[in-house]
Amino acid sequence: MKSSILGITAIGLVALLAPGDASATTRDIANLQTAPLTIRQSVLGELSGNLLQDPFDELQFRPYNLSSVNLERYGNLSPWPGQEGEQNRYVNALIGNNGNTNVRNGSDVLQGSYIQQSMEKLAWGVSAAYLADDVRNTDSVGTSVFADGEELIGFDARFAFGLRVSDRVRIGGGVGAFNRGDEVTDSSFQDGVGGFFSLQDLQQSGVDADFGFRLFQSSATSWQGQLAVGIGDTELNDFSETLDGTGAVTSRFVVTEYAVSDMYVELSGGYNRRYQDHGGELQLQVGYRMSEHELDNTDLSYTDDGVTITPSLLLLAQDPIGEAELFASAGTLFVRGWTQMFAGARLGLSQVDGSTQVDSLGTIVDEAIDDSRTRLSLILGLRQPLWNEKFRLIAGARAEWMDEGLETVIGTTSSGTDFTQTTTSYTIGVETVLSNVNFDLAWLFGEAPSPGGTTTAARQTIDFDRVVISATLGW
Repeated sequence: MKSSILGITAIGLVALLAPGDASATTRDIANLQTAPLTIRQSVLGELSGNLLQDPFDELQFRPYNLSSVNLERYGNLSPWPGQEGEQNRYVNALIGNNGNTNVRNGSDVLQGSYIQQSMEKLAWGVSAAYLADDVRNTDSVGTSVFADGEELIGFDARFAFGLRVSDRVRIGGGVGAFNRGDEVTDSSFQDGVGGFFSLQDLQQSGVDADFGFRLFQSSATSWQGQLAVGIGDTELNDFSETLDGTGAVTSRFVVTEYAVSDMYVELSGGYNRRYQDHGGELQLQVGYRMSEHELDNTDLSYTDDGVTITPSLLLLAQDPIGEAELFASAGTLFVRGWTQMFAGARLGLSQVDGSTQVDSLGTIVDEAIDDSRTRLSLILGLRQPLWNEKFRLIAGARAEWMDEGLETVIGTTSSGTDFTQTTTSYTIGVETVLSNVNFDLAWLFGEAPSPGGTTTAARQTIDFDRVVISATLGW
């Protein structure tokens, strides 16, 4: 909270005092928060890095598996012909406090899903999540009142289906929609003297759709492919106001006003092989993802004294910011007796570039960025039944290595930063089974990213008192 407020103040001072050629519009857009809320992951998937999945995960990531998924949770990475469970309905509910990746502020999350295998060949499911948090602080010193706060709210909904075309072919797809808002305020006022009010408001909304297939080549091998697309809008409004002794606004300084159109496309494919002797599975996947972010407004910064609006930053031209990532992953699950051991790795190579030309207080500024990133993630863990499959322990460790290069060109001046950082995190969870109800409890913790990097770690550090609980019911 305090860091966000200080950030608003610092940005305002820089914009007011720095020379025109200090503009960094392109970099600002690239650094805009693009995912303040990520909820499409089960507790079981969170614990295992998605190497262990339940029907909720299939609903979110691979809906073409829904028509043959075993709703009682087989240990394999993905379902195979003949693995249909006796249950034909599945209900999932989750209550979490900062238990999902990128959930800010320790906000409360309510999430649920319903899956129905209504016909022999067709399955469908819906899921929804709601996140909310509201923190307010007020202090009084004499006749002065200081207040700050942050309100975070969001929802995410998805519908998906899976169809069994034949014993060897599955198809499926889904659509989703989301809306997220994060508002930070800061104010100070003294009656008869005056004060200020500042606001930083980030709003995001969008829709996405995907379609995929799975082809079973034999009783032990299969291939799969998927195409996903999405569009959305991101708006950032950051301003400060001056108040007179009566509380009336005398002037406003808009530090940043961005309206950005977002789009992405992802194409991926994979190969699966089941270990027939001891159980378990190997899964390989490769894919390509690209996205684009384009400014829709030209008045990026201005002052308003109640009479005249004076632009301080105008967009003249742009090359939309493009992000591209090529990734490959491998995951395996070994079954030895009651013990399930899982291991996985993911390598991603990404590139970010774009440019803008702005009029900064009468000075024409050309800025371009050219960034690159290499990220390697490793995970290792086990799932151990302890009492006739009625109680299971899940433990895992994740390590990430990232090498990133940031290059910025303003006018004819080029500057760059290269850094490497490592991050480790750990998970401990338990599953209990009562009749046809499964309960999951996860404790997630890790170390903060090493200093020097401008990119946050893949997950936040989770304190011991921040856990997620999930209950699933089938009948």
